[in-house]
Amino acid sequence: NGGVVAEASDLDFELVAKPEQIALYVRDHGKPAALAGASAKLTLLNGSEKSEVSLSPAGAERLEAKGAFKVGAGTKVVALVQLAGKKPVNVRFALK
Repeated sequence: NGGVVAEASDLDFELVAKPEQIALYVRDHGKPAALAGASAKLTLLNGSEKSEVSLSPAGAERLEAKGAFKVGAGTKVVALVQLAGKKPVNVRFALK
């Protein structure tokens, strides 16, 4: 999907961050993970600026938020992902 990929807890996470939309794709061994009841909280770090974004399911394979986000090269993102019935997963991304 053209985003930044990271792995954690046997899952693959792909963050696609645009100024008007942030999407987090979650895959379990190459297949879309079950996202019913899932949520995620992202912390966006731009130098000394910090903002938080809540994501909710949008379709079968991603969590998403729409709005106005300050994202770009050098932005660091820490995601706390909660899938239904599983322990929360921390995932870190660095945008290029």
